[in-house]
Amino acid sequence: MHARKCDPLMKPTEPGTILLVEDTSSDARLLMRAFAKAEVQNPIKHLVTGDAALAYLQGLNEFSDRALHPLPILIILDLKLPGMSGLELLRWIRLQRPLRRIPVLVLTSESGGEFMEAAYDAGANSYLLKSFSTEEINRIVSLIRSYWLELNESPLVVGSSK
Repeated sequence: MHARKCDPLMKPTEPGTILLVEDTSSDARLLMRAFAKAEVQNPIKHLVTGDAALAYLQGLNEFSDRALHPLPILIILDLKLPGMSGLELLRWIRLQRPLRRIPVLVLTSESGGEFMEAAYDAGANSYLLKSFSTEEINRIVSLIRSYWLELNESPLVVGSSK
């Protein structure tokens, strides 16, 4: 199953893009494998810095072609990033009218309550803790697929198909 993005630059049958902002390559690989195992058809754009994600979301430089780099229907965001932090990026996203409704799932190793509170205060839709267990990562991705890509109704998602 996959969610389709309501975007005039995309064909209605194309699944919407997921933006993964994660600087740790091993964590990104685990997540990408888990999305593949869960048969998520949505393209995943992986960026390693908050600054790169900001440029992507603004459609700047190499990301200016929205046909090639469409706005995401879902953002998975680490808090600890080089350059602009995940928290700073999240605050910026929530101030942008065209982006503020995109669901942002924080996926981080920060288990302290102050980090969780700051993320929710900044506008996170979900706060998930990273795991080093492949089984737990697979479970998290399965839940993301079930809820955010299939069950959740969003103004950015026009439907899903099997």
